[in-house]
Order: sequence, then structure tokens, then C-alpha cells
Amino acid sequence: MGGRDRVAEVEPADEQPRYRRVADIGRSDLFEALKSLAGFSENPFLVMQASQLCHVDNLLNGLEEQVLRQMLEDDPPRSTIAMVEALSPMWIFAAYELLRTWRQRCEEVIKLAENGGFDQKATHLERELGYRHYDRELRAQQLRDAQERPELVEQMRLDLRRTEMGFTTLEFIRVALAKHEVSKKGNKKPIAFAPGLALPNRHTGSMDYEMSNGGSIIGYVSRRDIAETIRFLPEAQDPSEEDFAGFRNYMNPPDVEPPGPSESES
Repeated sequence: MGGRDRVAEVEPADEQPRYRRVADIGRSDLFEALKSLAGFSENPFLVMQASQLCHVDNLLNGLEEQVLRQMLEDDPPRSTIAMVEALSPMWIFAAYELLRTWRQRCEEVIKLAENGGFDQKATHLERELGYRHYDRELRAQQLRDAQERPELVEQMRLDLRRTEMGFTTLEFIRVALAKHEVSKKGNKKPIAFAPGLALPNRHTGSMDYEMSNGGSIIGYVSRRDIAETIRFLPEAQDPSEEDFAGFRNYMNPPDVEPPGPSESES
């Protein structure tokens, strides 16, 4: 692939390992991290899905560790690698949809708080349908709770900011995997380079996905990276505007025009 060949990562001898051992990862850490987000733990359906996501993460951690241990053997575990390759995109899709749903609910609450629409929306959800609709009732109650707790709305604002960069990275990978496109605003979506192609990370055995934007490779992200980002959500700080600006520039590098034909070719 020419200029797209991956450059080997070199770590100084005195540098701490980038990744923790699987044995040091709590089996409920990802679940508890998701529940710490504003408004998340009050929704039993989000909590149920977070538990499922955590269970599959634990399964993948074990499989990835097995891949890592046997990668350099004469007969690497091809069947295990194939399983990790198959399950990793499914886990990424599930993580994306869960966080997207939570973010959408937060954005709705914030918008209603700004325009004073809590009562109208809650009343609409509570209207008689001829049968009980548990999630409509739950959402109506959550809106009324947010109306009475302005501090919850402010925590949602903060948590949306704290999770924006991690979610944007997750969305970038998800769009490449699911749509074979580059995640960009606007109607014109560039074609993703080698969507879905992944190799085991040499430190974890987790699948590494290339993040490419046009002619630029902006980085590599593994499934473990995404999971660790979620696990560390409770410790994430509120980014500054400079942080956001730098991240957006990183995710959207200037387009590079391909070189024109040489004189001998023209």
C-alpha cells in the first residue's frame, strides 16, 4: 500500500505501557462508567444495554489477550482472530448506538429546558393510548424530574462536552465500518479507505482500525482504545475551547491534492 504502510510503534524502555493488563481491568468498570453519566442510571433500558455491552467487552478482552499471547507463534490462533474480527465491529456498533441514544436524550432535555417545553412534551407522552407504554411513561417522568432539578440539566451539558471527543472518534470508526464513508458534515461523504480492514494491536491483540480522511491517515484506534475511553469517563475533564479546536483540526486535516503528471507523462 505504499505510503499507507503502518509505521512500527517504538516505546522508550523507561516509558510506562500504554495499555493496562486485562487482569487490572475491573469486570464492571465499563458498566459503572456508563451509569455515571447524567440521566443514564435513571433509565433501566440504557442500564440493561450497558450491562450487555460490558459483558461482551469482558468476553473480547479475554479473546484479545489470547490473540496477543499466541500472535508470534508458528501457528497463530486464526479461529480466535477471526472471532475477534467478527465481534469487534458488532461491539463498536452497540457502543455507538448506546452513547448516541443517551446523548440524544440529553440534548432533548437541554432544549426543553431552554424553551420551557417540559410540561408540553411530558403531557404529550402521558396521553392515553388505550394501553400502557412503559418507555413513554418513563421518559415523561424523566422530563418532569429534569424540570425540578436544574442541576441535572447542567450536569448533562457538562457530560456532553466531556464525552464529545471520545464519541466523535467512535462515530468516525462506526461510519467507516457501517457505511464505508468518512464521517463528515454535509451531504458529500468521502469514501473510506479500506473500511473494516483491521489487524491485531501488537500490545493488546485488540483490532486496530485505520482512521483515514481523504489522502491522510490521521491515526489508528483499537477496540480496546474505545473501551478504555468509556471506562475512564468518570475521570474525564471538561475540555477547553482550544482543546476542541485542536481535536477538530486533527479529525479534519486539509485535503491533499494528488500530484499532477510529470513532464515526461504529459
